[in-house]
Amino acid sequence: MQIETVFRIIIFLAFLAMAAIRIYFQSKIRRDTARFQARENAVSLIFGGIAAIVTIVFGAEYLLAPGTFAFAYALPFALVVRWIGVAMLALGITVLGTAHYHLSLSFSSFVGVKEGHQLVESGPYRRIRHPIYLAYLLNYLGGGLVAGNWVMAFIPVICFGIMAFQRMPKEEQLLTELFGQKYRAYMQRTGRLLPRIRRSA
Repeated sequence: MQIETVFRIIIFLAFLAMAAIRIYFQSKIRRDTARFQARENAVSLIFGGIAAIVTIVFGAEYLLAPGTFAFAYALPFALVVRWIGVAMLALGITVLGTAHYHLSLSFSSFVGVKEGHQLVESGPYRRIRHPIYLAYLLNYLGGGLVAGNWVMAFIPVICFGIMAFQRMPKEEQLLTELFGQKYRAYMQRTGRLLPRIRRSA
């Protein structure tokens, strides 16, 4: 089997895994009757939408009509870099699944708070406050590296990064208003996207 076929299979399976995770947990949320108060910023949604659309369009091209967007492959990626992308995808999908599992009904696709909102501190939330954003950044970059496609590797990461860095302070402000000192203490011992480095005494 040619290496490019292997990479296409990996990209396809990664897409199925991410879609399955999202669809499953979204279906659980839709059945939840708790009231949700959204405080979303339209600008962040636009950037998130661009990231998704670019990934879908260029991912479909890579899988179904390779070479159509030849300019997207103008920057050659070494084979080792593409395998690093595979590792990033595996890590990103794992983080995405475990974060959704632990967040459960507290998850929302939009910035806001839910009636009976719970502060989750288990799973990846023990160390970082926004593991789902981390997962998508890993998946966007990893998928682009696997495909050897600079558009897929960088444009979605930049756009999703803009969305995430607009959203994170707002989410933290909302949760601070909701949980007060408990959330402030949680912020002190966790990092936003990476675990906080503890300094030895």
